[in-house]
Amino acid sequence: MKVLYWDIFAGISGDMALGSLIALGANPEKIIEQLHSIGLNEFRLDIRLRQVQGIQATDIDVVVLDNHEHKQNFSHNHEFANNHTHGHDHDHDHEHEHEHAHEHNHEHGHEYKNEYVQHDHTPVTHAHNRYLPDIQKMIMSGSLSERAQESALKVFNVLAEAEANVHGTTIDKVHFHEVGAVDSLVDIVGTCIALDQLDIEEIRVSTLPWSKGFVQCAHGTLPLPAPATLMLLRGFKFRDSGITGELITPTGAALMKALAQQTDFPEMIIHNVGYGSGKNDYGIPSLLRGVIGEI
Repeated sequence: MKVLYWDIFAGISGDMALGSLIALGANPEKIIEQLHSIGLNEFRLDIRLRQVQGIQATDIDVVVLDNHEHKQNFSHNHEFANNHTHGHDHDHDHEHEHEHAHEHNHEHGHEYKNEYVQHDHTPVTHAHNRYLPDIQKMIMSGSLSERAQESALKVFNVLAEAEANVHGTTIDKVHFHEVGAVDSLVDIVGTCIALDQLDIEEIRVSTLPWSKGFVQCAHGTLPLPAPATLMLLRGFKFRDSGITGELITPTGAALMKALAQQTDFPEMIIHNVGYGSGKNDYGIPSLLRGVIGEI
């Protein structure tokens, strides 16, 4: 049985998950082609190799294109080069449900705010809201494999359930104006496509790092882990990390809740190891380590 073990010593987010799978051999060209097939065209995927405390990792940025770029460029940019720089900033008027706005300290000399999930994402020409049925229709409309479709639907379903629980509503009334954002859809659906490409039969995860602190959002000040994140991770085992700041995003939590089980490292033959890069600097390597092996 082919197993993916995510070693979550520094947390997990959608871009860290996708980055780790590309580092393990998932084909970004095919991922983008399948994302286009579900009507997700208004983005460019920037991928580069990055040194994080001496460890080479795959760093992902989802760049939301404006109308002119969208018409001019349906391709993506995935230069694996340490000197790669991004010609963008994330100026999309992010208003947050529970705001995941972090100052990311990239080594290529600029800082910007990049919200992984759960944010009001209103790019200039893509300001539309999505409910769960809208996202379900998108996922089912393209050329994704049955396994990738099922995985993506599971992730969004558990995310909707957590949001409904936190906000005291029902799943059919959950408004995906944040998770429906292009970058979050790319992270979640792209990860499910990559898992299918790598023929992963089972995902296991390590003990999770508990962090503390607060985040400012549209509702006021919320504690970390964010309420939806913590709702998703009921039943998971944590250890205190001693870190102030967000380590696990709702996207990362939903991926684990829907697709993974938590265990000690299994007895298996290791085939490959890959690292997905995060954007924070809390004094430890901001990395998600993916280990593929055979049980």
